[in-house]
Amino acid sequence: MFIPDLQLRGEQIIRAELGASAPVWLIGTWVGIFLGAYSVAQLLTAPLLGRLSDTRGRRIVLLISCLLSIGSYVVYAHADTIFWILVSRILSGIAAANLGVAFAYVADTTAPEDRAKSLGLLGAAFGLGFILGPVIGAQLLRVSDDSPILLGYVTAGLCLVNFLFILFCVPESLKPERVVEKPKMIEDLKVALRTPQLGMMLAMFFAINLGFTNLETTYFRLIADPNWIFKFEDPKGQGALVLAMVGVVGVLVQGVLVGILTKRFGEHKVLKYSYLLFIPSFLLVPFTPLWFPGVLVIIGLGLGNGLAQPSLNSLISRNAPLTMQGGIFGITQALGALARAIGPMVSNPLFNWKPWAPYALGTIIALFPAIAAWTALRAPEPEPST
Repeated sequence: MFIPDLQLRGEQIIRAELGASAPVWLIGTWVGIFLGAYSVAQLLTAPLLGRLSDTRGRRIVLLISCLLSIGSYVVYAHADTIFWILVSRILSGIAAANLGVAFAYVADTTAPEDRAKSLGLLGAAFGLGFILGPVIGAQLLRVSDDSPILLGYVTAGLCLVNFLFILFCVPESLKPERVVEKPKMIEDLKVALRTPQLGMMLAMFFAINLGFTNLETTYFRLIADPNWIFKFEDPKGQGALVLAMVGVVGVLVQGVLVGILTKRFGEHKVLKYSYLLFIPSFLLVPFTPLWFPGVLVIIGLGLGNGLAQPSLNSLISRNAPLTMQGGIFGITQALGALARAIGPMVSNPLFNWKPWAPYALGTIIALFPAIAAWTALRAPEPEPST
């Protein structure tokens, strides 16, 4: 819901505070800081929340993080300076570090052979967010004369619904025999790096997130650029529709197709071929006019990403020790957050140089996990059902 607002309104606030004479590179850097602050906060707290969920349970961590989300969006509703937007983004990032805990909950409650399908369903839920969120966010901004107040409070209300749902409907998933005695984030990382294949999978996870961040953090600026090929009078609304299309594809792929394909071919093979679709689609995004043939590129991007992410997450889960499922997903989310923290700092200054440059860089970065999947990664050994 915030994607249409943050990139463009954030840029306006930065220009207003820094003055009309501020250099272009400084504007781009501050936009990157706005976007990266969320991920830096997530980076610093995701391993802690993941490991705490291994010691105290998944449910209590999810409840506390939902409360923090509510507060962060109330702050955003009233944020009209660089400082308060940063405060809101940092609080949101800490709260969003619970994503690894949600993944661990899925791993707790599914058999190994069904894990990719279940993680795909979780991804489909995110896809629904991409369908509804940007569109609703753009409409809330329209009816409130581009003010963030309605946007912030509606989002806080949705987080309250999450909190109540977890409080009354979600039981604890962590089995007593899997509870560990104390948090040990550094030890978890050492175990992950020593576990065969797992260290490479974590590097692949980081790289694909770093590459994709080049799109996530510049796309609205791309379609709003009057000197580029997209000529939209309402870039927030048009961009929201594009993201909605990506979400529709993601829901169909992760909610249905991932389970079917991984059941038949296995996560490893699905991962390999998904990158062959993802990489050229990503590279073509800034060069294909909407809506045609750009719609074909968007569909290809949604298919490739929708197949790759749950397949890789499932492989990571299946290669991690059972007693550190929360810890390993905390590490993956920290790596994703690190990627999203670095990405905006690079992609936005690159965008100010050439609008296509972040997409070229993202494509180059994504070549690493693609090559690794084809040359170095092995299919996992069967593991006993839980």
